[in-house]
Amino acid sequence: MEELLVPGTTTGWIVGAGHPGRRTAYDLVAVRHGAVRVSVDSRIAPRLVRAALSLGALPGIPEGDWRAEVPFGRHRIDFGIRGEDGPFRALLEIKSSNLKVGRIALFPDAPTERGRRHLEALARASREGIDAHVLFAIQRPDVDAIGPNRALDPAFADAFDRARAAGVRCHGIRLSVRPEGVELDRPVPVRPHPFGPGGGAASAPAGPKRASG
Repeated sequence: MEELLVPGTTTGWIVGAGHPGRRTAYDLVAVRHGAVRVSVDSRIAPRLVRAALSLGALPGIPEGDWRAEVPFGRHRIDFGIRGEDGPFRALLEIKSSNLKVGRIALFPDAPTERGRRHLEALARASREGIDAHVLFAIQRPDVDAIGPNRALDPAFADAFDRARAAGVRCHGIRLSVRPEGVELDRPVPVRPHPFGPGGGAASAPAGPKRASG
């Protein structure tokens, strides 16, 4: 979040952490970036998606009895629906993004081996006949599409391509961020090559190598 948490950023929103003994008493959940409010809390998207799944309100995502944090092989996937005979009928992984270049959001904002492994698991699930989905939740409203950050994490981008080829369905949705709270906004397209096949040298600022999910 080097482009968001910069010297001179004076407007942010915090909430009480509510955990005695923590080193800090508050969580930073949103900041103002120019004229736009941006969520910096990666926990919010799964909560919103869980509520939307219970209402059948996510375009392109099947309705059903979605359960959170389901085991699949050696991995935990954010949501899953089991079929009547036990095996999974559908899987859904959520990836949060608040990085953008122009009007295009990018994921990840740091190299993510965990994210790559999740896509590989979804690709395997799809090849086994499971309806596999990944939803990129963009924690800001000022974008028109999202794609993999090839310049920063080519391994993740390659896994993204293989997952799509295996039949994993990729979705994007914007979040609306207001002082009163954060809401799901509207779907946006997922572009496999948002800056052309090579990714483009300007597809993201190179930051410190830190884990991303």
